[in-house]
Order: sequence, then structure tokens, then C-alpha cells
Amino acid sequence: MTFDVAIIGLGTMGTFACLDLARRGKSVIGFDQFGPPHDRGSHSGATRVFRTAYAEHADYVPLALRAGVLWDKFGAEQDTTFLHRTGMLSLGPPDSGLISGARASAAVHHLTIENLSRSQIRSRFPVFDVPGGWEGVLEPDAGWIDVNATLRSGLDCASRAGADLRTNTRVEDWSWTGDEFALQTSAGEFTAKQLIVTAGAWVSRVLTDLALPLKVLRKVLIWISPLRDQPLPVFASASNFFYGFPNIGGHGVKIAMHWSGGTPAADIDTPQPDAMDDEIRPVLEAAVELLPSLTGPMSDVFERVLRTKTCLYTMTPDEHFLVDRHPQFRNLIFAAGFSGHGFKFAPAIGEALADLAITGTTALPIGFLGLSRFLSEPEKI
Repeated sequence: MTFDVAIIGLGTMGTFACLDLARRGKSVIGFDQFGPPHDRGSHSGATRVFRTAYAEHADYVPLALRAGVLWDKFGAEQDTTFLHRTGMLSLGPPDSGLISGARASAAVHHLTIENLSRSQIRSRFPVFDVPGGWEGVLEPDAGWIDVNATLRSGLDCASRAGADLRTNTRVEDWSWTGDEFALQTSAGEFTAKQLIVTAGAWVSRVLTDLALPLKVLRKVLIWISPLRDQPLPVFASASNFFYGFPNIGGHGVKIAMHWSGGTPAADIDTPQPDAMDDEIRPVLEAAVELLPSLTGPMSDVFERVLRTKTCLYTMTPDEHFLVDRHPQFRNLIFAAGFSGHGFKFAPAIGEALADLAITGTTALPIGFLGLSRFLSEPEKI
């Protein structure tokens, strides 16, 4: 049997591309070398931030808004909530990239935000010890996403819609025969008319001929036991994009750094080693500085660490995503380099990938994410 579409990688983006294609009546087969959700790639860590007042680039806003619609719809279909719109507070100097960028995106796209002074932040969110000169942007429609629940449900729904899911199956090689793609896997050979590659940290190995400008960083996530329960929103700080989540389910306050830290990942084919003290310390120092009533002093905060995890950031040079067609094989579409801020977009990126596979184009604004920006002689999508 030749499938309409084969997907390599059933993590964040591959799951939703597979679901979308199957629901549109396409025969689709998906492969993953592990059993998602898992702790080997980029989606580990239980939760991810959802926001639309996007500081990194205003062009992300339409994708985030579409993703929000799809997250809400997907939750309603399953009679559950995957995107918890609890709000998000961004903190920093008014001229910082985080604050000025969020405000600029909100202005361009007419998003609802609330600008807070330092005194208003201290009054409404006393857990934060806000430095002088800092302000806040409160985004009421932002919040957090339950990672494992969404991926499990997405794959289950894709399977029930007719997708053939081959987890714990490694794609060892692929080739274009002139009519279809031939995939050699640990479970045998399969063929498909279209190929979508969403292989995360392994995408450069799948698409070796493209020499994609990607690097893989190991990042550390930390959960700490708060000194006492107190209201804490999803938050981000302009200081290295130190961010965190409330004490969800009593499992601890999750904290991490997005814009700094991270080391080149060791062999990605083996589990990453446990987080080391020198990786944990900068995150805890940021927590003690911004959240002293939650953490206690630095001398004691290591004792409050409940657990740590690692996840992989697959980084592009400009830290924006790559979503495009292969320049030579027009039936091959790839999505890569989500650089630590991609999960929130998963259903929208999945929809765009399905559009490209079915119709060759998409109404979603992904043009700024093309490969041409890294080519010396740009090629058009």
C-alpha cells in the first residue's frame, strides 16, 4: 500500500499534522523512534506556555491566535481542557525586548493586554519582588498547556481517524523514486506520495542533504517546593526570559530560562544525563532574586528542588522556526528549529503542514519561516 502522506516524527508538530491529515480523509502513516510523549526530545517537562502578545516577532501573532482557537476546539471535542487560559504576566524594563515586543505585537494585532506599573504588580502579585524601573504586561488569554495529555489525546484521535501510527520504529533512510517516497524503517519498507519531516532534534540527520543551520541545546527544567502557597501566574522576566508556572496539582513550581543557558546536547541518541548543579544554579539564583518569598534564601533553595528534567532546543541562527518545502523534492515538507518556543503553535503548524501536503499552499502566514532566509541564493516556496 502506498500512503498519501508519511510523517517522520510524532512529537509536537508531527502529532497534529497526522491528526489533521487523517481527519481530512488522507491515508497517513506516522513514524517515531520513541513512544511519545517521552523525555528524549523537546516536549518533555509536562507544561508549556501559551501566549499571543508575541515579543519575538509580530508575525507569530496570527499563528498563535489560530493555535488558540484549535486548542480550545480540541479540548471541547475531548470534553477536557488542554489550554488553561489562566493569564500570563511578563515583567521587565519598558524598553526591554520582552515588554516592548509584547506591547508592539498587541498594538499591531489589537490584542487585549493590561499594562501594569511596578506598584500595581506589587499590589496584585506580591509574590514578585520587582526591581525598580520594571513594568508588567498582563495577558489574560495566555496560560499553560498540558503537554502529555495533548500529545496522548492527539495520537489517540489520529489513530481513531484512521492514521497508521508506528511508534518505537526508526526511519533509517528515505529516497524519492520519481513517483513516491520509499522509506526504509526498522519495521520494513513503506511508500508514500508525500513526506513530512517533523523529527525535532534529529531532523538534520533525516535531511542531511539540506545541511540545515541547526544546533541542539540541552536545557534544564526545575520544580521547587514553594515556602508557602501563594498566587502565582504563569510569568516571564526580561532577565534572560526567566519563566515559570504556578504550583499545578501540588507538583511544585516549575522554573527555567529560555534566553540563556543551555549547552550543546550530548549524543542525542542516548538519554541526556541528569541536570548538574552548575546548570541548576543560575535558574535558582533568578528565582531567589524575583521570587524570594516563594524560594527563601539562596543558601536553602537547593533543598527545595523537587526534581529536574532536561529538554532539547533545536535552534536556528535567528531562533525563528523553519517551515518549508524541500528545494529539490517538492513533495517533501519539513518543520524544524522550533527553538524552545514552538509547542504553543502545534495545532496551527499541523494544519499548515496538512494544507501544504494536500493543496500545495496554506492560508496561514508561514512565509517568514521559510528556508530561503538562510540560503545565499534564495529559492521561493
